[in-house]
Amino acid sequence: MLAKAEGPTLAPKPDQANSALNVCISDTANFKAEGQHAFFIVVLENKCEQRVKCEVYANIRTARGRTRGHSTVVLAARSAGAEAMKLYTLRVKVAGGMAQVEHNCKVFGASEIMQFPAYGAIMIH
Repeated sequence: MLAKAEGPTLAPKPDQANSALNVCISDTANFKAEGQHAFFIVVLENKCEQRVKCEVYANIRTARGRTRGHSTVVLAARSAGAEAMKLYTLRVKVAGGMAQVEHNCKVFGASEIMQFPAYGAIMIH
C-alpha cells in the first residue's frame, strides 16, 4: 500500500525567458545527397528581434555506421533577413537513417543568459 503525501505541492514555475526563446527558434533537418556525397543538414531560423547563439549537436546512425557532430551558430535578428537563418551541415556515409539532434540556444550578448534545450529524434527512410 502506498502512502499519500500530506500538504500542498507546488508546481514549478515555467521560466518565462525559456518559453519566449522556444518560440523564437525554428528548426528543420533532413538528409541530402549531392553526387557521391551524403549530408545531414540542420536549418535553424530566428523569428525574433534578438541575436541568438545556438550550439548544435547531431548523432546520425545509418546502415554504414554512426557519425556525430557539433557546431555553434549565431543567428541574427529576424530583421537582418538571410542572416537570421543558418545551416549546420554534417557529412554522413549514407543519405538516410536515424538522426538525433539537439540545439541549446541563448540570447547572444545579453547580461542575463536565457537558454533552452531542444531535443529531437528524426527517422528518415
